[in-house]
Amino acid sequence: MSESELPAGTPQSSPLAKQPILRHVLACVDASPFAVDAAPFAQAVLAHAAAVAEAVGARMTVMHVLESPAAHEPIDPVEWALRHRDATAYLHERMSRIGLLQADAVILAGVPAERINAWAHDNAADLVVLGRGGESDGFSVELGNTARRVAELANASVLLAPSVQVGDTRIRYRKVLAPLDGSSRSECALPLGLKIAAAHEAEMVLVHAAPKVDLIESDLLDAEAVALRDRLYRRNEHAARQYLDWIRSLLPATPTIQTRLLPSGDARRALARAIVKECADLVVLSSTGKSGHPEMSIGSIAGYLINHLNIPVLLVRQCKINSPTPHRSPNPAIDTRLPSQGIM
Repeated sequence: MSESELPAGTPQSSPLAKQPILRHVLACVDASPFAVDAAPFAQAVLAHAAAVAEAVGARMTVMHVLESPAAHEPIDPVEWALRHRDATAYLHERMSRIGLLQADAVILAGVPAERINAWAHDNAADLVVLGRGGESDGFSVELGNTARRVAELANASVLLAPSVQVGDTRIRYRKVLAPLDGSSRSECALPLGLKIAAAHEAEMVLVHAAPKVDLIESDLLDAEAVALRDRLYRRNEHAARQYLDWIRSLLPATPTIQTRLLPSGDARRALARAIVKECADLVVLSSTGKSGHPEMSIGSIAGYLINHLNIPVLLVRQCKINSPTPHRSPNPAIDTRLPSQGIM
């Protein structure tokens, strides 16, 4: 996103400044078009993909991967042509239900996760949208194999849509939630989250879970140790509040933005509970955060949330970080820990 595309009133020191916005959204309908229960799940993927693509002005491609027979089995060209024809008709029928008249349709053959990742890379797709798959108990869901491999291996950002019926009406997000951990990586999810929230006239909620501090003691803590631990708790929460206030001061007046500070504890579970309590329609977060390493594709918090939330979760990747943000110390020893490029 160029400076001219930034929301009015955005300070140039803001995490929004000079951050790219999506240009090409790939919606992957992985379920078989012949399965009885596939249509509602396909509709959910298409509806969420359209909601994001339209919010950021991105073009959209809809894909279905026909799984190839085993390599040692001959392929019947007539049967293959019929499957391709039926899949194409199925995609266009699904797309027409929500008015995706301008989207392209692509039919591929092979192993779904491999074909999706390869096509997204070759065609510069910024965001891959697909259903979670897997088993759900109504509150949480384990990722299916295709969703997991795409989330782990794709170079693009990934939106995992829950397999629930959404109907034929367009999706309107009412509340978009963005977890932050104080790192440059986590802040890179803000431009996209704010852009989506503004387009949907949704409320934006920034959430920070203050890290838990434990003391290493073999026995029960004495009074002095307890007092030290409590001071550390209060210090962490005070610093977290300052951080949230600083971030909020840099962001534009619209959309409406709220901040939530979660008490010290297990950040993963605290965030999951907060997201449910806030009734968020969409979670937008970096795929790795403060503790992420270059070899990691998904951090521990992102991995926990995508496996324990049955709402749409957008993992943001490929975010360029041009310089340390102003609230951080100029101490060179600290600067060396900041990523030159977030692995989002």
